[in-house]
Amino acid sequence: MEKKINISLLLESFHNLEKAYVDLKKLLSLGKEEFVKNKLIQDKVRVDFNLAFESCMRPCRHLSVVFGLKTSSKDCLVKLGEKVGYEDLETLQAFIDFYFKYRDLKETVQPEELYDFLEKNLHVFKDYAKAVVEYVKQTTGNYLLIDFELLKEKARFVKDSVNKINFVLSVGLEEFKKKPMYHDRAKYFYQVAYDSLFDICKHLAPKFGIKKFGDDCLLKMVEGGIISPQYYPVLLKMMNLKNKLISTWDIDLENLYKELMELKDHFEPVLKEISSSLKSLLDKIASHQKQLQQNSQGQGKDQRE
Repeated sequence: MEKKINISLLLESFHNLEKAYVDLKKLLSLGKEEFVKNKLIQDKVRVDFNLAFESCMRPCRHLSVVFGLKTSSKDCLVKLGEKVGYEDLETLQAFIDFYFKYRDLKETVQPEELYDFLEKNLHVFKDYAKAVVEYVKQTTGNYLLIDFELLKEKARFVKDSVNKINFVLSVGLEEFKKKPMYHDRAKYFYQVAYDSLFDICKHLAPKFGIKKFGDDCLLKMVEGGIISPQYYPVLLKMMNLKNKLISTWDIDLENLYKELMELKDHFEPVLKEISSSLKSLLDKIASHQKQLQQNSQGQGKDQRE
């Protein structure tokens, strides 16, 4: 069975790497003198340095399995770097050697040495991640790094949960209010349906250029033209009900029944709206890549002539 690249693992790891990288940059910007005399800063750097390195190692271990590379903790990054075309393998090896020296309790790395090394070589984290990401994009054709397996799984959760909500509501209002077995299950299935739809939104929003969002992710998709404006009031009600359910389990059951009856049939149409917009985006990306390829082939032909 062919091993597939876990896109979500890569995205999560490199997101953590980016956060650690930004923190390290800020700490180093305080200057060498402050760094050397301030133990608290050194401790923070130690935590971020470890997080950044592990955030590189996690996808490295995964991709080593996918690509059939035999690696260890000390050579994984270099072997994968060679595989993905990372240019400065010598600097990468020196970076790894320093990290393991820094982690070795038998070795002593002075604060001055740590500062100087990171000041000079911190860019390796960013350059390495970029090389890996570009290789994955080019070899898979997944230029937006979309985890289609994740999307399928979450869409299935939405549909299954809506079916279960339909079944629970079919008992009628009086029976629904009378038995906790029904209204408690309805609350749970609704949260699974909404959270799964939200997870789809959270994964795709950056692909559509939505950079800042929180609980309002689905509303941002309406504002961005990904979901039709007619769904804005519905999505606002969905979000409010979700927030109500996580803030209190004590909710008027008749109102809950009515809200679920109103909202349940909108989940799948919203899914279809997102799916349609995603297809249009992918078609646009494919067309752009095809044009780039044709231009590249044309330039090559001109040079040969």
